[in-house]
Amino acid sequence: MTVAGVIQPGEQIGNQREDAAILGLKCSGPAAVEGGKLKLCNIPIGPTALASIGTNTTDVIQLWVTDIFVPCNRLITTVGVLQGGTAGTDKILVAIYDAQGNLVASSALAGLALNGSANTFLELALALDGKGNSKTSFQMYGPAQYYIAVQGNGTAAGAIQTIKTATYIDVCAGSVTAGTFGTLPATITVPTTFTADKGPIVYVY
Repeated sequence: MTVAGVIQPGEQIGNQREDAAILGLKCSGPAAVEGGKLKLCNIPIGPTALASIGTNTTDVIQLWVTDIFVPCNRLITTVGVLQGGTAGTDKILVAIYDAQGNLVASSALAGLALNGSANTFLELALALDGKGNSKTSFQMYGPAQYYIAVQGNGTAAGAIQTIKTATYIDVCAGSVTAGTFGTLPATITVPTTFTADKGPIVYVY
């Protein structure tokens, strides 16, 4: 049934199709939705002390990967990563992959030093798109699943925190081989199951 004044499936206004808008796909221009949560986290952050919410983990050079569910369109600029109990001076960087494992955004490849403040979130600004071009924001389209990867450059014990065994049942977590700090794979095989002590604790906004 056609309703007067309502765009119908397949119809187009300017360069935006109605079906693309509903799916959150191929939408042109800003699509940030006002309201909702200020920050989207991969696990609930609540009354549990940050010092005991995860496992202190050595940041050996690989990609520590977790999924994050984005319920609605969000334009983001920052990824927060929970530092470990002995956060020192190692550097980390972050990358965002889409549901198919394609690199879509990252922080600066030189990395950012842990600030030495144990069990706190270190925030990294986005700096690049998936092709390596300068880009300080990334448009997430929801509802959709994305993957956040963290890479460290050191061997410091307790540099970052990862999700403990069976702490959360609805998170995908794993690791991907990446042997050179600052070099990000253009594509990865995203984790589809949970592996303990592999998924970083992160948020985006």
